[in-house]
Amino acid sequence: MHQLLKTFKVALKAINKNRSRSLLTILGIIIGVGAVIMTISAGEGATKQVQDQISGLGSNLLMIYTKMEHRGGSNVRMGKPIDKRDFDILQKNAVFISKLSPIIVVGAQAIGPNGYKSTAIYGVSNEYFDVLSRELYSGDFFKEEDVKNASKVCVIGETNREELFVNLDPIGRKIRIDKIPFTVVGLLKEEGQGAMGQDQDDLIIAPYTTVQNRLHGRRRGYDMIMASALNENCISEAKIEAAELLRESHRILEGEENDFEITTQVELQEITGNITGILTILLGAIASISLLVGGIGIMNIMLVSVTERTREIGTRLAIGARESDILIQFLIEAITLSLVGGLFGVLLGVVGNQIIYKITDFYIPTAMYSILIGFGFSALVGIAFGYFPARKAAKLNPIDALRYE
Repeated sequence: MHQLLKTFKVALKAINKNRSRSLLTILGIIIGVGAVIMTISAGEGATKQVQDQISGLGSNLLMIYTKMEHRGGSNVRMGKPIDKRDFDILQKNAVFISKLSPIIVVGAQAIGPNGYKSTAIYGVSNEYFDVLSRELYSGDFFKEEDVKNASKVCVIGETNREELFVNLDPIGRKIRIDKIPFTVVGLLKEEGQGAMGQDQDDLIIAPYTTVQNRLHGRRRGYDMIMASALNENCISEAKIEAAELLRESHRILEGEENDFEITTQVELQEITGNITGILTILLGAIASISLLVGGIGIMNIMLVSVTERTREIGTRLAIGARESDILIQFLIEAITLSLVGGLFGVLLGVVGNQIIYKITDFYIPTAMYSILIGFGFSALVGIAFGYFPARKAAKLNPIDALRYE
């Protein structure tokens, strides 16, 4: 134990003797560890934000859409499109589904009193707002009668209000969508950025009958049907029931593959969680490259140190030092450099997360496992990249070392 402490003191003196070189070496580890922690934490923050936004839609959501296949660089529909017949069958016969709405999305230019904007027009039923738990800031939702009569009314998001109605109350005022006048009856409560980075307030919502007849070229099919199960406990039953009804509607024989997809909210959370998890691992791996660069820096500095201290090593070996003493001394130097760099790297990562939060308002929780990974990796880097120079020093021939100039 006494010998180990003595070796440790010698190693620290050697580090202190070359402060500038040691600090530059430590800097590489600091940047590497900080980058790993900040990258992994950012991935965790993005995952949490996505999951929270999906959860905010409720826990009993189902999305029904036509199956698509990627062919020749474009998506090709695999079968019969989801249409009014499917919607009517689900609405009349589904026991486990409480509310549902067709969705038709059209890109169009909207013109208001104070400006114009290209935006997305969502054609939906009056139940859409309950299915997706959308709330109003002012005004009213359109009614079932508006859907039946294909009325030219709409509900707009905050982004469109800012562009089309500068300093004006939009309720009761007109906007023109592809030259067709619509009356604004409601303004949605602001929701900000969505789970996939889209602006959830950049939309105009109108009765799907109006959109289909006046803006969509009278196309028969829907882009999607969104539904809500009676409660979160029967979402599996709702999915099975919807699949059976749609197979019957599409006349799909037993053993044949469905030409539609049904995704539940739970499955959507799993998919997005897997995607963000893979991205986090990928970004963490890229950030780890800087740690490897720091490790190479440690190995380089230790090899230079071995060369400079060849006579010192020879003298120690000549007066009785063992190879293990020399090996341990240089390993301690390498590990000390990496651990000090690791500690400051952890500090950089934690502080960096807070700075990003202050600047961007994007909350990044510092994941504890990211600290363990960063700090543990820095220790491994010290051992791995310090071993070769340490072994080289320990294997020096005392006589050759003493003769070294």
